[in-house]
Amino acid sequence: VREIARGFRSRKIPCDVIYLDIDYMDGYRIFTWNRKNFPDPAGMISDLSKDGFRIAVIVDPGIKVDSGYAAYRSGLAGEDFVKYPDGTVYTGKVWPGVCAFPDFASSRARKWWGEQFSGLIAAGVRGWWNDMNEPSVFDVPTKTIDLNVVHNDDGRLTTHAEAHNIYGLEMTRATYDGVRS
Repeated sequence: VREIARGFRSRKIPCDVIYLDIDYMDGYRIFTWNRKNFPDPAGMISDLSKDGFRIAVIVDPGIKVDSGYAAYRSGLAGEDFVKYPDGTVYTGKVWPGVCAFPDFASSRARKWWGEQFSGLIAAGVRGWWNDMNEPSVFDVPTKTIDLNVVHNDDGRLTTHAEAHNIYGLEMTRATYDGVRS
């Protein structure tokens, strides 16, 4: 990232923002840093900001099913993931592997999602690339969440068939509200 920034400046190419794709994450786990490649993200971001760069990172809704992963544990504890009608958490495969997906129809889940940004903000990240919020699922023919999955819109239950087209909008709202607060 530093080399790319130096290249922009040495060639006098205007650039204000550098976007980090999924490789900044630890095992593609959203809200984490790959400490091998980014041992000091706050230091890097601070240094780059002195040269006029801001950092934006990609954020995907797939939360890796991993009991050692704080975002998964807290989302599970808060019942913030979409579920099948029988109450089982829906999972599907995306970049990190098997993932659960936030229920952005729920105000509680949107608040939870927004709170997850605190570490990225503390490191100095200033932009968000909300992606994969169709939401994408790799291992099914439809390439999205099962249409029978249930969203809990604060007590009003809807199927994903009904909520599919607002999922990305609600993810963006959750990101915006969370980052602002």
